[in-house]
Amino acid sequence: SPPPPGAVPPRHNFYADSCIEATGEFMATYLEKMLEARSRGDIDAFYRIEDSSACDVAEAAGLLSSNTTVYEPNHARIERRCDRDNNWNNPAQSIVEKKLNRVNEGKVRLGWMDLRGGAHGSRRKGDDRTLERRVRKLFSSFGYDETTIPLEYHEPVDSHSEL
Repeated sequence: SPPPPGAVPPRHNFYADSCIEATGEFMATYLEKMLEARSRGDIDAFYRIEDSSACDVAEAAGLLSSNTTVYEPNHARIERRCDRDNNWNNPAQSIVEKKLNRVNEGKVRLGWMDLRGGAHGSRRKGDDRTLERRVRKLFSSFGYDETTIPLEYHEPVDSHSEL
């Protein structure tokens, strides 16, 4: 039976894509669906993890409000940890430094040209910029500066790298 409307992934032949294209298509489709859900009111907001503390995330989830907390003891505990006036030194109020979760550091770096057709085993036409445009639009939608990503890196990406 066909997937329900708005399902991720949609009907897409990922086998026809290069590894970069398949990953990019899935990621772009997923994030586009999340933006659609936000515009419908199904999602209130997004947060950028690199700019957010645990308390920021708890607040976005409604856990600092007694009206939206499901389990009252959790509300009291979270409210105490996130009280900026009386508990300003609590680690839950700190943004996590970028020293964690650096699995990919120094392994695979992609520039905008890596998302174009004809690159890294792509069977798409060399002038196909569909995926690049989608990802650039998502960058902007989520508040990132697309100029921080170069068109290409000087070290070429090995399309057979283990990711």
